[in-house]
This record gives sequence, structure tokens and C-alpha cells, in this order.
Amino acid sequence: MGQPEEHEEDARNSFFEQLLTVRMPTAGPAIQAPSSQGAIADQETAKQTAPPIGQLAIEQMPTARVQATHPPVTFADTHHPVVADHPITYRMTGAPAAAIEMPVVTAPPLVPPYGTKSPSKPHRRRRIVVVAAVILLVVALTPVLYQLSSSHLQRASHTSGFAQGANPPAGWHPQDWAPLARQQAELSYVNQLIAHMTLDQEIGQMIMLGFLDTQMSPTLAYTIKQYHLGSVVLYAWNITGADQVKQLTAQMQSQADLPLFVATDQEGGSVNRLQAVDGPLPGAWAMGANGTTAYAQQRGEYDAQQLYSLGINVNFAPVVDVANTSGGDLGGRTFGTTADQVTKLAGAYLNGLQSSGHVIGTLKHFPGLGDVPADPHASLYTLDRSKADLERIDWAPYKALIATGQVQMIMSTHVVLSAIDPTRPASLSEPVLTGILRDELGYQGVIVTDGIYMGALTSHYSFDQIILDSVKAGNDIICSTYSIASTAETIRVLKDAVQNGDITKSRIDDSVRRILLLKLHDGVLTMPQSQG
Repeated sequence: MGQPEEHEEDARNSFFEQLLTVRMPTAGPAIQAPSSQGAIADQETAKQTAPPIGQLAIEQMPTARVQATHPPVTFADTHHPVVADHPITYRMTGAPAAAIEMPVVTAPPLVPPYGTKSPSKPHRRRRIVVVAAVILLVVALTPVLYQLSSSHLQRASHTSGFAQGANPPAGWHPQDWAPLARQQAELSYVNQLIAHMTLDQEIGQMIMLGFLDTQMSPTLAYTIKQYHLGSVVLYAWNITGADQVKQLTAQMQSQADLPLFVATDQEGGSVNRLQAVDGPLPGAWAMGANGTTAYAQQRGEYDAQQLYSLGINVNFAPVVDVANTSGGDLGGRTFGTTADQVTKLAGAYLNGLQSSGHVIGTLKHFPGLGDVPADPHASLYTLDRSKADLERIDWAPYKALIATGQVQMIMSTHVVLSAIDPTRPASLSEPVLTGILRDELGYQGVIVTDGIYMGALTSHYSFDQIILDSVKAGNDIICSTYSIASTAETIRVLKDAVQNGDITKSRIDDSVRRILLLKLHDGVLTMPQSQG
């Protein structure tokens, strides 16, 4: 009895070591980052000299939202969970009827006893009828049982955001069970990760950090590692050249508990974060003027290739606002003036951007800035548009693109919708983000905030209130904290909210689940292959 128990213990230990090992897929030659020993040695100094949150000026960062591709870095997670009392196994809850083989049993011929007569023909007919009825019953029940098992998988996939952070594609059928089997395995893996994460680690996955550096610094390294951050965002001032960005993204990944989302706003035109790498590039308005989906898709493919080569895996594009005003923050950044044109061209760009599977696109700015003459960087605007018009114009591209199953991330922005929630901006509004985007439009993927440092929020709300209401509204990622102090304050606010019951722990789990499932789907995070 002793030896089998030792083998079981060894097997469980091996399983957990495999479970919590994540690797970054390589893309091209490995980047040799310079030694960061000096940077790490100065981390304690950076921590001690960090100014308190109340003394920090909030930088007015320009509009920037981009998705990043993971760098060619190999990463090993250092977090090892406590071994559970019982081994953990994956279980598939359904399979198509064609895969179920029923054994065929052939009974020996009945030999009548000596001196008895063989059964009469009516008796034989009755037996044939009974056997036929049983066969017909099995045939009739098999599809019913299969549909029941498939429905179970459908419900499971819906609760996981279709197990990859996106919605089921149009025309999806329960018989597409093979992808669901993998999605169930991914969901089980992510749930295991979450079960062994601390609350600090989970909240860290929900924070996106902005910073001023162009290379790794003690402060940047400390902030990523100390607060278990899940995302960073690069602006134009962080990017001076291709080699510099590759080195920076690789070094940031080396400091992370779990691989990072590295995001930027690569729209082209006036919001061209890769200006120092690629020079001027056409934006959405130029794609709209061209008018062809082929050109928009080619632009998406090109941006994805460039971003991925730099270690960027999230692009805050395309803009799906329907232009109806010359003011505001959208000059030249939209694909057109009709919902149909925006849907067609933005969808083509998104398809090209995500076709390689390395870069995640982001629809923005929900619930719509197309008819907003004010710039959210400076002020908060109330849009007096009926719900019917919002559905017909502003939300039409979202509804159509969500239905395709390719939308994985959406950015919420700071505008008040008087018809839905006149009390607060959409980015802080549960009726808008949960009621409209999730419940009515059916979106189950990741939601990231527009910049929380923008004047539309900071002129009306405290930092703590912005953080708390962002999560209550339904956002998964807060973009962005900008210092050690603001990052630490974000974690404190959300931890206190969970401990006080203001936010449930399951609400945090839901966001982290969506984030990690999307990282798995994009290849940022990899699930260990089961050993035979």
C-alpha cells in the first residue's frame, strides 16, 4: 500500500509543476537583455523615494490605445500552489453520438429441450418486434442525449466568455464539440491558476501601467514585480526605435509573474505610435476614403506584423465611432459617417489584425464618441441621443462585429448617456457596460477603460472613486496607473472593497478569468501539454 501512495503523490506533484509553468512562444531570434542587477539593486531606493499619491500630478497622456504582441522571451512562473488532497482531472462532458460505440452482443441460439416443441411463428414474430422496438428506441434517444450533453457544454462555454474571451461565432453548432473540448480544458486550467492566486495577484492582472521610460528602470521593474501587474501600455514617448522597443518589452516581460499584455494605440494617421519605427502610416479616414475592405485588411495585417515583431500583443484599434461632428477627439480617426461603412471597414481591419493570432484588436470608444464635440481628455460631455438612435448608429458596429465572434476586447470611454444613465460617465456606469454591452449586446470578452487620468473623470471624481466604480461598472482592466503610488493605491482600494463586501470576490475572479483566457487564446500564456 505504501508504494502506490508514493507514486500518487509524485504524480500529483508533477501535475502541479506542469500546471503552473507558462512559457512565452518565441518569435525570431532571442533578445539578449542587458543585466538588470543594478536596476534590481536600486528597487528599494525607488520604493522609499516614491512620492505619496496625493502629491503626484496626473500626466495628461494623449489618446493611446493599442494592442501588443508578446516578445520572444521564455518565462517560467515561480508560483507553486499547495498540492490538493485529491488529484485533479479534466473531464469532457459531452461527445457526438457518432463517437459512441455500442457493443454488439450475439446471443447463442436457443436449443429447445428434448421433447419440447420449437416456438411457434407468432412467438418468433413477437420477439423480432420487441428487438426492433428496442433498436428504434436507442436510435431515437441518441440524438436527444447528445443534444443534452452539448447544451451543457454550451452553458459552460457561455460562462467562460466562450472560453477564450469572445462570443460564439455566428452559425456555431453544438456538433462543433472538438474546439469546445479544448476550451473546457483551458477553462479548467485558468480556474486552477485563479484558485492558487492571492487577491493581490488577481488585482494585479486587472491593472495596466503607463510610464515615461524608454528603457528598463529600477522603478519600472519594481512596480511590475511588486504589484504582480498583468498589463502595460506604450505611448509615443516610450518608442524611439525598433531595437529599443524589443529590448524594453522583453525586459518588462522578464519581471512579470505571468506574461504581460503589452498594449499601444496603433491607429495610423494622427495616432501613430510607431512613427519612430515606420514613419507616417495611413489611418482610418484614409482607409475609409479608399473604401475597399481588401485595403483595410492589408493595413491590419501589416500593423499586426510590425507590432508582434516589437513585442506588442494588444492594439487599441480599430476605432468604430460613427463620425457625425467635426469637433471632439476623433478628427481623421474614424472609418466613415455611416454605421454600415464603419462596420465593413473596421471589421476588415480587425480581421487582418487578428488573422495571425498574435495581436488582439480593440473596438473603441464604447458607447460612442462620433457625435461628441468635446474631448474626454479635457472635459465630460453629456450626449442627448435617444436609445433608438444609439442602437441604430453608435452601437450598430458593435452589435454586428460582436456577432461575428472575432471581438476580444472593447474600450469603454468617458461620456454620459442621458437616455441610459444620466448620473455618471459610461466608463463608470453599470447600466451602460453591464446592462447594455454585456446583457443586451451579448458581449462576454474583456473590457478595458479609456485613460482614467483624463479630465472627463479627474475633474469630477477622486482617484479612489474612479477605481472602485470602474470595476463595479464591469471593466476588467484599468488603464492606466502611472506610478508606484497610484498602482499601490489601486490595489488597496480594490482589496478593501472586497474585504468590506462592496465588491464580491467572484466579481474579481470573473475579470481575471476573462483576462487569462484571452492571454491563452492569444498565445501570451501557454497551457502545458498533458504528459502521456
